[in-house]
Amino acid sequence: MRIENNIQPFSNELKFSTEANVQKMTKTDPFGDFFKQAVDVLEQTNAMQKDVEQKQIDFITGRSDDMIGLSMAQSRASSAIQFTSQVTNKILTAYQEIMRIPI
Repeated sequence: MRIENNIQPFSNELKFSTEANVQKMTKTDPFGDFFKQAVDVLEQTNAMQKDVEQKQIDFITGRSDDMIGLSMAQSRASSAIQFTSQVTNKILTAYQEIMRIPI
């Protein structure tokens, strides 16, 4: 039994699995997914803020008398803004730490 004959099937299998892993890595973009989620959070926060502004205008002009709905929308928008602010601060802190790493 020759060793060369036994190695060939294993090397082909390893090559195949490595190529498949490279293809998987190029198909999924972790930063792109993270960036998309961050943009979605910002859009949701912006939509909440616009909703609050519209409810405030409606309440002030007398088109709506739903003070509880206005208060709840203000509370939700405030929480969303605080969350977005905290996430932004954490991202900036992480970026600053990465930039401090000596190369």
